[in-house]
Amino acid sequence: MKRSMQVAEEEVLALLQKSKRTFLSTREISERLGVHPYVVYQTVKELRRWDFKILSERGKGYRLLEAPELLLPVEIKRNLKTKILGKNVLSYRTLGSTNQLGFRLAESGVGEGTLVVADEQTKGRGRMGRGWYSPPKLGLWMSLILRPDIPPFKAPGLSICAGLALAQVIKALTGMDAKIKWPNDCLLNGRKVGGILLELSAELDRTNFVIAGIGVNVNHLPSDFPTKLSTHATSIRMEWGKEVSRIKLLTLFLKKFEAIYLDFKKKGLTPQRQLIKRFSSLLGKKVTVKLGKEKIEGVAQDIDDNGSLVVRTRKGERTLRGGEVTVV
Repeated sequence: MKRSMQVAEEEVLALLQKSKRTFLSTREISERLGVHPYVVYQTVKELRRWDFKILSERGKGYRLLEAPELLLPVEIKRNLKTKILGKNVLSYRTLGSTNQLGFRLAESGVGEGTLVVADEQTKGRGRMGRGWYSPPKLGLWMSLILRPDIPPFKAPGLSICAGLALAQVIKALTGMDAKIKWPNDCLLNGRKVGGILLELSAELDRTNFVIAGIGVNVNHLPSDFPTKLSTHATSIRMEWGKEVSRIKLLTLFLKKFEAIYLDFKKKGLTPQRQLIKRFSSLLGKKVTVKLGKEKIEGVAQDIDDNGSLVVRTRKGERTLRGGEVTVV
């Protein structure tokens, strides 16, 4: 089953959850859901593969003992308080790339606010064509379909908006000072805990849609990272010392990001400028920015209304829409 939670799986799980300590027979489940008994058997088998503890006894049927925290639509929507974001949820156990699927869905006309989320990505992507390590059940790997009525040059500001929302939510949940590293990273104690990848379809003067891909390292331990990532990547759990509910983090993020996004569509980054400066890890520091073959050195001075970094160099101010930044 490629889809993370088929309709039959959600319905079987819902029945088992409602029955609590009572056994449900295969026949009873199949009759209630209108599916063949073999579908029930295969569904229970699949649920067990994803660490649902389901007891079975001959003559009695099935009983749910324990359920892991998976990113199921029913669980995400249970406490979600948004108007747009996450009202339509497509949840997958394993997916190549949430951004890639999100882009295809947006092209086909799927509505704004649709959330694509996966427990694991096998081909997760970061900026500059890099991969994004996305192991199962440890992080949030998601993409949102956005349809802002803005010119394309303003779209990069959405990366700052998503980073700001994530930093604020981490701060609210843990008390830790998460930071935004322009243009698309979220940091904890100087190491990357989250990243944003924007991909858009646009014409010269209008944006058709934006796919906002967000990856967050949530419950990783040091041993969960490959050696090449261990020096500059971290997780909320590693820095805070406690496990975090991915669903709670996700629902809080969607609420916070939606508020910022709705403001952004009307007024750009202006309403968030002071918060962006407060959460920035770069402003006031000496930086080197690689922009293609060019290297720009100076002091990070500001992030403007379009989400560009303003750097004060010896030759004057430079306004940069992208680039690789290093603090000197």
